[in-house]
Amino acid sequence: MISNGIDLVDINRFEKLKIDKNFMNKIFSNNEIAYINKSFGASSTIAGMFAAKEAFLKANKKGINNYSLKDIEISHDDNNAPSIILHNDLKNIKYKSISLSISNEKEYAIAIVSLLF
Repeated sequence: MISNGIDLVDINRFEKLKIDKNFMNKIFSNNEIAYINKSFGASSTIAGMFAAKEAFLKANKKGINNYSLKDIEISHDDNNAPSIILHNDLKNIKYKSISLSISNEKEYAIAIVSLLF
């Protein structure tokens, strides 16, 4: 079975949040925060990674209240291709594959997640 999730966010919404350490530490892992800090477009990076977490939850058919967003870690390889690393209870769910795409344009960021069960 394949399940898809998509999320679209307004990048401007994250402009003020990027300096809110409580928000950042609640949503993102230390590795994600390090990646955001080295990116040139921090607000668009934050927005895209947040959208990816939301898209994963939608594809997984679970609400945001069922898991911590920190349990869904967005990682990037040497070519900056994003992927998802799951932690805690989420890592116990067995997926055959997880596909992630993140994009942004002007004031919006979008993420699409496909899960193969």
